[in-house]
Amino acid sequence: MKKELDFKIPFSGFAGTTFINCFTSTYLFLENIEITGEAEYACNLREKGYCNKCCNCGKTPMAMQERFFFIFDTVCGRSSLRCRFDGTPTEMQLLITDPAHDDDGTDDTVDFLFGFAGYEYRQLTDPSVFRGEIEAAIDGGKPVIARVKSEGARFRVITGYDGDTLICPDFSGAQDKPERAPFWDKLDTLYIIGDKTAPRYTFLDGLKRIRRVMEYNVAEKLWDGYMEKIGLYGPDGLGGASLDEKKARMKRVADAMWLTFNSHNFAEVFRQRNVPELKDPAFDGICQKIGAPFYGYTHDLAWSIIGLEECADWSKHYAGYWGEMVQLTLRRIRDNDSAVLEEVKRMIEILEEQPK
Repeated sequence: MKKELDFKIPFSGFAGTTFINCFTSTYLFLENIEITGEAEYACNLREKGYCNKCCNCGKTPMAMQERFFFIFDTVCGRSSLRCRFDGTPTEMQLLITDPAHDDDGTDDTVDFLFGFAGYEYRQLTDPSVFRGEIEAAIDGGKPVIARVKSEGARFRVITGYDGDTLICPDFSGAQDKPERAPFWDKLDTLYIIGDKTAPRYTFLDGLKRIRRVMEYNVAEKLWDGYMEKIGLYGPDGLGGASLDEKKARMKRVADAMWLTFNSHNFAEVFRQRNVPELKDPAFDGICQKIGAPFYGYTHDLAWSIIGLEECADWSKHYAGYWGEMVQLTLRRIRDNDSAVLEEVKRMIEILEEQPK
């Protein structure tokens, strides 16, 4: 017997099939949120004339899916994460993500997002109940989010069954999208969605999660660890490093920029202001600062470091001075993080002072 939900929600191109990506599309399906014809995108690239596939030009518009993806990605704290130079996962990375895999489905993240969205859920790990639970959920009109035993992004949305075969939607849009539904023996954990409820967590709670992550980054001096390694001078600077070591350090800095691109997701929340609380005029100045001079700039600086790593010839006698330039760039990125943290603290103060 076959049963399949009419699930036609796309997935964000800013991630693979991570929990947040799967959760976002599932949320849109459950809330019956219209996603077609969406073409508004409050990004300053439009004024600059760059094609970013979000204008009325006949190309793929900015989808509602990505708007919610940015919100969920930011309020859970993932868009505030920074990493250590040596690659050792930080306490905040372990809390919010699984560094061993390309996903963000820790128990902490899962519980917060279900609570923020206002849905009950059950987390199941007993394979003997998987078939009955999936069939009951699909028969009741609800998709199932599953974690699978695989490399890379390990989450899937199950939208149907056909006898012994599971059915998944087209994961179009997602990076490295899976080409087929998982087999039953590849299922590791199920997230069964329950009733719609009053949210257990608010946007204020999300801001406090962001504050916790950003304060941790500052206390651990994460960016300072990079600057000590990439600057020309100092006891562990590039001045005493071999050619191979110079290249390796620059590669490590460039690799860290790919995570730092999460600042784009963060900035979009405050550019678009689709969270009801952010529509308050009291947040006008704060949203403008975060969206443009701070995290808009961080995004650009991250690209500059990636570009330098790709083209720099470190055998040149002056190559070490590039390290000084990168060090200055990292200092600005660090300062942008600190500035955004202060704006987050201001938002928390404003919301806490408002009448309940």
